[in-house]
Amino acid sequence: MSLEGGRTFKVYDSEGKLQHTAEKSSNLREIIAWRPSGNWIALPQWFPNKSTISLFEKNGVRHRELVLPFDLQEEPILQLKWSEDSDILAIRTAKEKEQQQRVYLYTIGNYHWYLKQVLVYADTDPVAVVHWDTRMGAEQTLHVLLESGKQLAYCWAFEVEPYARHGIVGVIDGKRLLLTDFARAVVPPPMSQRVLQLDEYINAIAWDDQQLCVYTCDRRIHFYELKDRLQQQPEPTSGSIKLPPLHGEQLLELANFTYFSRDGQLLATTSALGITRLLWLQKSENEVCHWIDALTIDGLVNALSRATHNCRHIYAHTLDSGKTYDVSLASDNALAMEQVSAKQFEPSLERGLVTLRRQNLLQLGRSGEPIAEDVTSFLFIGTYLAYTQMNTLHFVDADNRQHLASRNIERGAKLVTVIDEEARVVLQLPRGNLEAIYPRLLVLDHVRVLLNALTRRDRYLEAMKLLRKNRINLNIICDTNVAMFVDHVDDFLREIQETQWLCLFISELQNEDTTAMYPRRANESPQRLPRGFKFEEKVSYICALFLSRMTETAEDRTRFRLPLITVFVRLGDVNSALKLIRDLGNPAQEDQLLKYLMYLVDINELYNVALGSYNLETALFVAQKSQKDPKEFLQYLNELKALPEDYRKFRIDDNLKRYSSAVQHLARCGEEHHDEAMEFIRKHSLYTVALSSYKAHPEFHRRLCVAYADHLRASAKLENASLMYERGGELQQALLSARHTLDWQRVMVLAKALGDQSLDQVALSLVGPLQQQGRHLEAAELVKEHVQDKEKHLEVLLEGHLYGKAIYEAGLQGGNVLDEKVAPALVAHAGQMHGSLKSDLQLFLEYKQRLLDIRQRRASGAEMEGDGDVDIDEVDLLSDTTSMHSSRYSGTSRGTGKTFRSSKNRRKHERKLLSLKPGNPFEDIALIDALHQHVTKIGQQQQVVRDTCKALLQLGGGEDTLANALQREFKTLLQTVESALDEIWIPELVGGGASGSLAQHLTGPNVDYMALQKEQRYALISPLKRFKPQLNAVDWQHEILPMILDLQSTLDNMEARNAQRNGE
Repeated sequence: MSLEGGRTFKVYDSEGKLQHTAEKSSNLREIIAWRPSGNWIALPQWFPNKSTISLFEKNGVRHRELVLPFDLQEEPILQLKWSEDSDILAIRTAKEKEQQQRVYLYTIGNYHWYLKQVLVYADTDPVAVVHWDTRMGAEQTLHVLLESGKQLAYCWAFEVEPYARHGIVGVIDGKRLLLTDFARAVVPPPMSQRVLQLDEYINAIAWDDQQLCVYTCDRRIHFYELKDRLQQQPEPTSGSIKLPPLHGEQLLELANFTYFSRDGQLLATTSALGITRLLWLQKSENEVCHWIDALTIDGLVNALSRATHNCRHIYAHTLDSGKTYDVSLASDNALAMEQVSAKQFEPSLERGLVTLRRQNLLQLGRSGEPIAEDVTSFLFIGTYLAYTQMNTLHFVDADNRQHLASRNIERGAKLVTVIDEEARVVLQLPRGNLEAIYPRLLVLDHVRVLLNALTRRDRYLEAMKLLRKNRINLNIICDTNVAMFVDHVDDFLREIQETQWLCLFISELQNEDTTAMYPRRANESPQRLPRGFKFEEKVSYICALFLSRMTETAEDRTRFRLPLITVFVRLGDVNSALKLIRDLGNPAQEDQLLKYLMYLVDINELYNVALGSYNLETALFVAQKSQKDPKEFLQYLNELKALPEDYRKFRIDDNLKRYSSAVQHLARCGEEHHDEAMEFIRKHSLYTVALSSYKAHPEFHRRLCVAYADHLRASAKLENASLMYERGGELQQALLSARHTLDWQRVMVLAKALGDQSLDQVALSLVGPLQQQGRHLEAAELVKEHVQDKEKHLEVLLEGHLYGKAIYEAGLQGGNVLDEKVAPALVAHAGQMHGSLKSDLQLFLEYKQRLLDIRQRRASGAEMEGDGDVDIDEVDLLSDTTSMHSSRYSGTSRGTGKTFRSSKNRRKHERKLLSLKPGNPFEDIALIDALHQHVTKIGQQQQVVRDTCKALLQLGGGEDTLANALQREFKTLLQTVESALDEIWIPELVGGGASGSLAQHLTGPNVDYMALQKEQRYALISPLKRFKPQLNAVDWQHEILPMILDLQSTLDNMEARNAQRNGE
């Protein structure tokens, strides 16, 4: 609405209610456009000194302005139109003097409005209306309807035109071309390094070598030469050239310029009616150009790209069909085209052809295989393909499509250019400002190239600078190619002249392959290591190599002083570092180097090292340079100085807690220090070191042996104590220690050496203890060798159930010994064993049946009430994630209860829970534990049963029946156990010990509390007992037993018939 003194506008909501009224502004035009995003309302406004597009907020406050390059009085605005994505503002104007209409396309970046395109239309067929496409994905398509009925569609896309070799980027801004070399500096837009000013509006640019081609809105082409990487202003190489009509027909707007500076040729495309014409233009020497050839391609070509293997080949990619065409520039000035197929790809091309479809689908390689979706920009960086998604930057190996690395970036950032020499990637953020990053993958790749460039000077220096700048582990210099680094270590030391850098490199050395922390290519050659090199010993290997090289170089010894000290510290030889400092003889340098050494090593440790070198002057030197109080060290050092050398070393070692070395020095001090030595050795338990140090003193050596034996006996190491007592001459104590260990052979030897006891009595005194420990065979051997009592020998064998040997001894003695003593004992033992096997079978069947009944009741749900009623004290044995709870305490809090923190109380409580008493809540767990022990015991009886049956067979006669019964009973027991193992140890029990089962039941929307409860119960079983015991079967049966019984039965029948016949 027009008001006196200005014009305003009002904002209403969808219901017609007034929301805001704008402030009055003079010279506002009636054209208005509201940005789809809703933040700005655009209106033309004229000022005496400028013409603008004023941008108002929806509350009517003027926010900012866009200064127009023309005067609204001379070129009025007919239409304002925002693109549907709010990125582009189209301004349609009428220029009456030149009888033409223009459409200006503006974008904003970093708070600056860029004029990107100017479309010119003659008044012979003026524009009727301009409209942006509203379809999803086609928001930047501009539809222009002419009054003649023609419809023109322009599909715009934001594209960066970098000069790839040097990182030079050009930005179109109306009649200005903003040029910046990002290899020298990242200049924030809208500023630039150089500005190329033209007379007309720029619509497109193209690069080639050192040449720049600029296309303006008046259909003229301008050529410029870039000199010294923009160190000088670009200069025109010739005048501008007007594009001629093609076959007398005026062309529409050109796009996709590709410039060939060597031949002065230019490629461009123009599209109409779904068909694209590829045009070839030749520039002549008289600044006149003409069309050479034209080629028709079905579809809208959205990109032209040169082939990396042949500069005379161009690849044209269509937007609608996604097809790619190979266009060759023949020498006879003709264009030839064929559609690219998988068979026509060359190896050098497979990684070079990349297409970005309208759906933001990035494709690479032979048949357009997709790499990623929702891609916003991509760029080739050497052999890497880099592309961005919403907030991520990805790197792919273009050779084998291997994904190497990713990193987060600001949301909406896009790739601009890359500088290979510095591994720098420049991104443009959504606001329009720039950000330079150094991806670790590119930095490491550039470092690898530097280190492998043998002919390049200062390669190690450049690699060090790059790694330090990006804060990357310096071990990469060594670990990239260890063999090469070792071979060229002299080059490394020569190039790194900065002493502090050498010290830093040595300090960062690590005993690991740091290249494993970073991504590696699949086809990368394996690491090459020198002979004898291990990464676990890399620090010592490299430091030793540096030490040998630095000490050999006499002229650079001053430069290598600090690195040498660092090397000594990394090798753990701080004493050599101190010696290096003391040998200088220059107090000023000594003070400086000692301060550096104190930076690497703690001052107290350094003082101890100096003192441990037994050089009191060095210790005093270190103490004086430190912050120590003289009262702490002067008196002590003076006392040491007055002592003899060996005793002084002993005192120093004692002070530094180097007790082994102290004993060795004390051993050289003479006999007057033996008592002190004995007390010191007992205090620090240095018996082994003392025994080797005092070999030259026999008497004191024997005292040490006795003292060591006392120490061993106090530690319950009686066997070793007996040996040391013997060496110390204490045979009686040696005998007592050997008797406690039941080393009967040694006891007999020592008893004979003492000679104060009869050997028979000593042997008889050992028989009883040996039998108590189950060593019956040794007891029998002792009696046989030293007592010479055959009856006692046979008695010991029978008590140990060694019936085979008893039969052997009885056979040697002859007489009725076998029938009177051996046979009754053997028969009684066999009968007892037969009964024991029956009891084992009955007990096994009872435990098994109880376990099956409990499982059946749990499965049927009969004891679900009882399962939940668990004592709160028992829950302490379960994990914190258990679902078991007591309904008795659901409404009240009982308190903390017992914690069972001591292991003794906990084991006692576990035994209570694993009781076999019927009704125990953990009765099934207790039964499994008992069955495992019972089955293990049964399996261990196989050899015992075999030996007993063999002994019975040796007796002959009626004992064969007992042997057969015993063997048959044990066989039945084994078969019953083996058949029931799978029934007892079910898979559910084994699964309870798996670490992943618990997590499996706790995941998902529904928690399986029943399965969780079972697993918590099974956690009380030892992991070994969750698996069924293995019965290691041996050949325990005697096959002759059934045959003997059958033969005996036949003989008995024959005797009976003979007796009957004789009676008749």
